[in-house]
Amino acid sequence: MATKFSTTIQMSAETVAALKSQGYSLYGFKSVEASGSGEPTVWFKLEKDKLLTNTVIHWEEQFQGYNSTSQVSESVTITASNTINADLNDLITIDSAGNLNGSSSGPKGAISFLNKASQQFTVGISQVVENTPNILCAFPILGSGSARSITPITTIALIFSTNIVETATVITRAMSSGALIDLTGAPNNSRTLDFSLDTGWGANGATWLKKFNAFTSMSSLLIKSPSNSVDRAIEKKHSLQEA
Repeated sequence: MATKFSTTIQMSAETVAALKSQGYSLYGFKSVEASGSGEPTVWFKLEKDKLLTNTVIHWEEQFQGYNSTSQVSESVTITASNTINADLNDLITIDSAGNLNGSSSGPKGAISFLNKASQQFTVGISQVVENTPNILCAFPILGSGSARSITPITTIALIFSTNIVETATVITRAMSSGALIDLTGAPNNSRTLDFSLDTGWGANGATWLKKFNAFTSMSSLLIKSPSNSVDRAIEKKHSLQEA
């Protein structure tokens, strides 16, 4: 059974009314560990009419991998060409026709991609949030045996914004100030924080909450960079196999 997580945002009725009247939506992003020049995408969007004094977001560790011909550029909405259900430790191979095949032979703790096609793709993972698997990151991958490993991290970012942005859209800079929430070791895999119009985000001084400003680099905030050894190890392991 997939591990479930939740985050509750507590707000006064006055704050909720003001957010709704001014056209604010709540945007969510998810952190990963991966090498290379990838970007986060909008993981979920909660429209203004869904905002409550206790707004709860639920998600779980159910994943998919995808490949796409969409470019990893600001404001581009990633459209998946193919998707496949995936678990941690899986290796997703892109065959010569661009199709996806999965196996459990990947690096521990990651969802990895090996591109055997003679073309570049964008790859990434989706994770279930509010019962729907949504794309949360996008990374370019070269053709002819290149690899990419992506490790989900239990950290999310939340932003209230009047910008109109769809899920799976690449965001390079924060649209507004926001909250970075680490759920590592959280009791019952849950965090509760508050938001007000004047003071912004808060959690009684808890260290698991970090606030960030508008225009913050989202990749610096959410994409953690390991060494390249995992990607290179995958490429070396499969370098002599036929496409």
